[in-house]
Amino acid sequence: MPESLRVNHTLTFDPLHPARRRTRVIRIGTLEIGGDRPVAVQSMTTTDTLDIDATVAQAVALVRVGCELVRITAPTTEAARALGVIKAKLRAQGVTVPLCADIHFHPGAAMEAVKHVEKVRVNPGNFADTKAFRVREYTDDEYAAEVKRVQERFRPLVKEAKARGVAIRIGTNHGSLSDRIMNRHGDSAAGMVESAMEFVRVCEEEGLRDVCFSMKSSNPRVMVQAYRMLAARLAADGLDHPFHLGVTEAGEGEDGRTKSAIGIGSLLMDGIGDTIRVSLTEDPCREIPVAQALVRGTVPNNSKTPSGASGSPSGDGGVCEFLGTVPGGRRPSAGTGFGVHRIGGDAPVLAMIALPAGWMRRDDAMDRLRRMATPRSPGAPALEGLLLPRSDFSLGAKARSAAPGVGVEIDDDSVGPRPERSAGWSIARGCDVPAYRKLAADRPGEPIILHVDLPADPQDALLHGSAIAGSLLLDGIGDAVRFGGPHEPERLLELVLGVLQACRLRASRTEYIACPGCGRTLFDLETTTQRIKARTGHLPGVKIAVMGCIVNGPGEMADADFGYVGSTPGFVNLYVGKDMVERAVPQGEADDRLIALLKARGAWKEPLASA
Repeated sequence: MPESLRVNHTLTFDPLHPARRRTRVIRIGTLEIGGDRPVAVQSMTTTDTLDIDATVAQAVALVRVGCELVRITAPTTEAARALGVIKAKLRAQGVTVPLCADIHFHPGAAMEAVKHVEKVRVNPGNFADTKAFRVREYTDDEYAAEVKRVQERFRPLVKEAKARGVAIRIGTNHGSLSDRIMNRHGDSAAGMVESAMEFVRVCEEEGLRDVCFSMKSSNPRVMVQAYRMLAARLAADGLDHPFHLGVTEAGEGEDGRTKSAIGIGSLLMDGIGDTIRVSLTEDPCREIPVAQALVRGTVPNNSKTPSGASGSPSGDGGVCEFLGTVPGGRRPSAGTGFGVHRIGGDAPVLAMIALPAGWMRRDDAMDRLRRMATPRSPGAPALEGLLLPRSDFSLGAKARSAAPGVGVEIDDDSVGPRPERSAGWSIARGCDVPAYRKLAADRPGEPIILHVDLPADPQDALLHGSAIAGSLLLDGIGDAVRFGGPHEPERLLELVLGVLQACRLRASRTEYIACPGCGRTLFDLETTTQRIKARTGHLPGVKIAVMGCIVNGPGEMADADFGYVGSTPGFVNLYVGKDMVERAVPQGEADDRLIALLKARGAWKEPLASA
């Protein structure tokens, strides 16, 4: 690597005083990202790239709502060539935002696309490698030879990008790690990092500076871990590339927004991230306001954000011991009584809301909450600890008579922004993420309640609560989550349950992994996902993937129980985990065949009549 491209700074991430990660500034056409530049928001067209007029129209619509970079898929050389026509038409309309070509599988398409756009995204898992879930043991020499082969396949694109002043995004996806990486490193964040590092070494050898990374997963926990690990790896190697953040296949509606806020928001609050894309299974124009709100809520004064010598938690000592560098880690605490429940220890993370005065006297008030808290299919295990008492149990008996096993917290505005302690547990109100981390470090072994007051705006409430509570839960901090604010109790409970579900801590509903769509998509993702949700939304604990094509489908479905994947126009493949079990199902039959598959595999329960 040329010495002129190295930077000298140490990894000094301070979880109690996070600062923006120090990165180089890279140029993508008229846009600069990294350094102290504002965090930029971007999206991707979902039209067929060869339908030039439709793609131009959608790109214009994205720019009008604030998109700062438009990504367009180029699945073939013909589609890559069409990018030149699309760009000319956009420039003729005065649209100057940079364009990014999205490449999978076809280096030839990348070599054509680099002639026409300001940025090319390549996926190390499939640019010159393969994924078929084959098991193979490599000797060190064999592995090194494969790495060299892949790098030499990538090198011509790097040289051409440098000559033309085009940026490259090394876009690693958890769902498309190659068989070679999987066999050596496993299906892991560490494998994602190693896959990306193989490609950046070529960029460094060729002197290409305008390079950024993405490390995406449909699981926010894996996504956060991968970005933190990459930040640490780059810092150790003296590298300072900026990051593009995103939770891939997040889905649609509130589930997609919750997952995105947890993954992206967690990293932004720690100073990691220079551009973001919120991937929703919806019209891409709906992604931009969500991304803008997320940046606004997590990056103060985004017009100029301070840079620091920040990196990634190393896991060495003090508060770093329980940060989520290992998926599934939870800060140890002693279980203690908490009204009718237990908090901490091996008890599940509890969901907690406050009830306004007189609310319980409303007709069927507790029954409504109980229905929300209870799985909507007979025979499923009941969830415990969805409403919790704090220190005053004067309504406890009434609550238990209305809904056995359910307690009530009495709202009390006397809890200020400082942590308070009672009966062996701690609650802090109005605190930010670093303050909760300090509380966790100062009171080892003591259960902690995360108390987050939500703003009045519905979207801001969802994003704020998800980012704050989700960030801490991914770090292993939090034995109960309590949302407050000017919202109905049912709404507060719904938001808490959504965060716990997205963090994979509780399952109170079906989970959907659904891609946002692009020019490769083989069916209408939004309507298909909504149809499947309408028929399967009563199966808590079941994960269903709805994927428009095979690019990331089989890989992301290794994290799902069942998959519904576009194979060719008009046909769908059905999966159980990573295994295809039905091929080329006519789309008109695919919904029913998916239900039949759920039944055959014992995952189906008939919905309750009241659901």
